[in-house]
Amino acid sequence: MDKKRLYILLTLTVIFWGTSFAAVKIGMGDLAPVQFLFLRTFFASVIFGVILLRIDHEKRKIEKKDIPYITYLGFMGIAGYFAVQYTALKFTTTVNASLLIGIAPIVIAIYAKFFLNEDLNLKRTIGILLCFIGICMIITKGNFSNFSFGETLFGDVLMIINAVMLAAFSLGAKKILNKYDPFIAVAYINMAACILLIPVSFIPNFLAPVSLLYSFSKIHVATVCSALYLAFTCTVLGYYAWYNAIKEIGPARTSVFNYINPLVAAIVSFFFFHEEMSIFTILGGISIIGGVSLNNMSQAKGEKVSR
Repeated sequence: MDKKRLYILLTLTVIFWGTSFAAVKIGMGDLAPVQFLFLRTFFASVIFGVILLRIDHEKRKIEKKDIPYITYLGFMGIAGYFAVQYTALKFTTTVNASLLIGIAPIVIAIYAKFFLNEDLNLKRTIGILLCFIGICMIITKGNFSNFSFGETLFGDVLMIINAVMLAAFSLGAKKILNKYDPFIAVAYINMAACILLIPVSFIPNFLAPVSLLYSFSKIHVATVCSALYLAFTCTVLGYYAWYNAIKEIGPARTSVFNYINPLVAAIVSFFFFHEEMSIFTILGGISIIGGVSLNNMSQAKGEKVSR
């Protein structure tokens, strides 16, 4: 792919991802989080399916032995991941959510240190510390003296869990992404997630007290449009651009673009939801972004040396 076109697509992708938190809040008015997620994965699966039909049969084929692992990734990276995230968005702000999800690379660094025996150098250590300070600022709203964590505590904690799930998915997906074309792998992972969401969406349960069949007649156009927007821009186009960028310019340079997300989320939430950004939210965001940046700078240096 032409580099200029790639950079344009990559920039558009992180802008779309930055607006996703707001799109979810707009779309979840009529449905439980898992049901709205089902709509998103269903629409994405249809789009992926149409594209896969245009790809040679041998190239889009996967081995049966990989189906259980792809199903696991479908839960960890999409079904369970977004179920936690969408629930969190009911209890926290879009700005907090977009900033807290940024700690996933730090979780990966910690995992690599203790389980993969990778060196956790000074830059990575400082980066982890900066992220921790940033999280404390966002959750406590600067009120450290009496540990009053604010009204968004539950949602903020869920977003931290969400970041851990994203890290687990990113580490676990390497096996499949190295074996299959990234676009094809993500297509099947999304389809697996869609299938996993069918029971919790259509059978009443604690996540969705009312069946989606009953809710169909009450779904507003805004909900459908939000799900379609997320499916096409954030899932299909987003993953296509992201994994092509990793292939062409490397993971370190690609990940830098992800830091546009908090800025986009802040602008969108300010105009659509009139969410107030305190000085501690801003400082906490800067701290998290700085910490993740240090981690990636160290990683990029290591990649350069290894070549």
